[in-house]
Amino acid sequence: MLKPVLFIILLLLSNSAMSSGIATFKGMDNGKPYTLSLEYLNKDVSRIDMDDDSDVDSHLLFNEKLVQVITAYQGNTLVMDLASVSQMAQGLGVMSVLGIDSENMSVRVTRLEPTGKKEKVAGIEGDVYKLSWTRNNVKQEDVLVLSKDVRVWQYTQAWVNALDAISLSSPSINIQGDQLLNRVSNDKVGILRLGNRFRLVSVQSRPVSPARFVAPDTSFTIPGLSDLLGGL
Repeated sequence: MLKPVLFIILLLLSNSAMSSGIATFKGMDNGKPYTLSLEYLNKDVSRIDMDDDSDVDSHLLFNEKLVQVITAYQGNTLVMDLASVSQMAQGLGVMSVLGIDSENMSVRVTRLEPTGKKEKVAGIEGDVYKLSWTRNNVKQEDVLVLSKDVRVWQYTQAWVNALDAISLSSPSINIQGDQLLNRVSNDKVGILRLGNRFRLVSVQSRPVSPARFVAPDTSFTIPGLSDLLGGL
């Protein structure tokens, strides 16, 4: 009787250990292509690295509701708290690949309708939906592909928590996706594709070093930072 119980416990521990991983995406933002990678230790601790052809080398770290922007600046590394310098992050462009490219942004999902069709993205099959949403009161229509593949659900949890942390860090950003987010949570589904804005390229459920989610220890500051922030 004890052996089945121990097996279940070991299985649960094994699944928990595999909740970390890395996913890569491609998409279009304002007509420009970007590549993005999401590494996640769990749903609350993650890292987003961006390649959007800008001159700024930056990544975002998420730990619970804390968001930090790590930026290479003239050979030095600058660590910024997004809640304190969200305007500067907008100016540097590190938010644009997340679809957050305006100072005041309000996004609301209005309708999620199944089409009955299937689609494979990165070799993973998903269900196709019609998604209706508004951005700053402008109506948008997109094709959304959702999957119950556990790897897709795991990275989507980390992705949703990252967006939530960004919303809390920047008062000018308001994301209301209750219909979609409830579906993700209740049905354990994840996002494979959103129109041409966001598309999974690859996903691996594997251990990731916790050191990848720690901000570098630096005391470097930019002279005149306050003046710079005031001008953005």
